[in-house]
Amino acid sequence: MCGIAGALVYEPKVARLDRLLAAVSASAARGEDSFGVVRWSPSSGFRRFCRIGQSQDGWLQSVGVPEAAEPTIYIHTSRAEPTTEWRREKSETDIPPFVESGIAVAHNGIIANDEELVTKYNLSRMSLIDTAILPSLAASIGVWEATAAIKGGFALSIIDSHRTALVLCRNFLPLSLAWEPGIVCFASEAAFFSGADQPFQSYQVWDLPPYTGIELYSDGYCTPVAWEKLPNRQAKATRYPYPQLDWRVHG
Repeated sequence: MCGIAGALVYEPKVARLDRLLAAVSASAARGEDSFGVVRWSPSSGFRRFCRIGQSQDGWLQSVGVPEAAEPTIYIHTSRAEPTTEWRREKSETDIPPFVESGIAVAHNGIIANDEELVTKYNLSRMSLIDTAILPSLAASIGVWEATAAIKGGFALSIIDSHRTALVLCRNFLPLSLAWEPGIVCFASEAAFFSGADQPFQSYQVWDLPPYTGIELYSDGYCTPVAWEKLPNRQAKATRYPYPQLDWRVHG
């Protein structure tokens, strides 16, 4: 089973990376095939770290810490085989997360209709790995429309650089979020977050409900939307601010 993790750092001055680092490290244990991280910020664009196998040493140093005065988004995939698109020989182009046309996608699960979507929308395909069609699909028809079009079991994290947004959605595969000042993390399991087994935590954990999606921005979030309403989501849905809490005051 694959694992995904990542974070939106929306206030770098107060954000701590402990939960992100712990989640990525825990996720790596679920995927012996490959390890990848994609980072995006408005000024630096996309940066990518990828390795065959489980090696994760130096990924943060490679892609870079958060920018000092702007949002930074990280998404990660640890991929496990065998799957329906198993490949004996792999290259860097077969390592998720995949990036194309301003969209990056990390995916846990299986897309059963990837060949159909490639034909229907005349998509480019950088790899035979099923996830590889998703950036092109989202760029062609829209993020939520793409989510509605795919079949299979999945949890997805999507960087939409055109809107400076992190989109998280799932059907029946789990996805958990952890909030603390300045940062929202996500992972395939709540147990991936450091200290999750402790009775008193310094952060909030929330499980994204099945068959819903949520959008996160630097200035707030849009409430979760039920699956059947995703394709019709208004472009400018109401945004709610993140809680106001500063480690310098409540440390």
